[in-house]
Amino acid sequence: MTKRRLSPRFNDRDSDILEHIVRYRMSTPEVLHKLFFSDSELNAVTKVTSRLVKNGFLNRYDLHSGKSYFSVGPNSAKMYGFAAKKCREIGEQAIISEYGMLQYCCLSPIPRERLLVSELLDELGNIAGKKLRPATFYIDIQDGVSRLACMRVDHGGPPPHVVRKCRTDLESLVANAAIADYVRRQRFVMAVITCNDQKVRSIQDSIARQTWPIQFRVEAVPDLTPLILESKIHLDSEDMEEAE
Repeated sequence: MTKRRLSPRFNDRDSDILEHIVRYRMSTPEVLHKLFFSDSELNAVTKVTSRLVKNGFLNRYDLHSGKSYFSVGPNSAKMYGFAAKKCREIGEQAIISEYGMLQYCCLSPIPRERLLVSELLDELGNIAGKKLRPATFYIDIQDGVSRLACMRVDHGGPPPHVVRKCRTDLESLVANAAIADYVRRQRFVMAVITCNDQKVRSIQDSIARQTWPIQFRVEAVPDLTPLILESKIHLDSEDMEEAE
């Protein structure tokens, strides 16, 4: 992404932070600390983000358990030509996926970067295809081999259900001719992001019971469980209200 200098008051790190949040739709103090403040204490993140929030370049929202996350603010939205809805709080279901992908890419010891939709378009030539979910892709580089990869975040379903979702995803993905070619050349990976190591093993076991033309990465990321539980509590409450 081309670096943007937003104003003389902004330094390169400020611009990098905003472009990172544009790429991932959100970020957290912990992720920002690792990426941009590794030589400083965590309170250095607070000072910078507080200034960016005050000046309308970031919005801060509650995540869970006293933790918060940042999204683009109204001034950033104007700068990048985004609709005002990009500044809103992320919904309960979407935040699980966004947070899972953020951690999978940014907190992993293996370098990963979520692709912008424009970057995916450059990679594929077109992004036509039902349920393609273009904001879920990255380039997977491992053992010197580069592969196109698509991420799916576990929202708390049982492992067989998660794997059925993966099968449905794959059927939709190969409807795109460029992705089908990646699959044929064994250059496609599906990453399943879940909440703990036990769930990783269970999902891997379910995957192994079927035949697949692609490779999988199944990894746990920290701190996903509270969001899943909050979402389930809310859904259960809605079911009770409907029953009444």
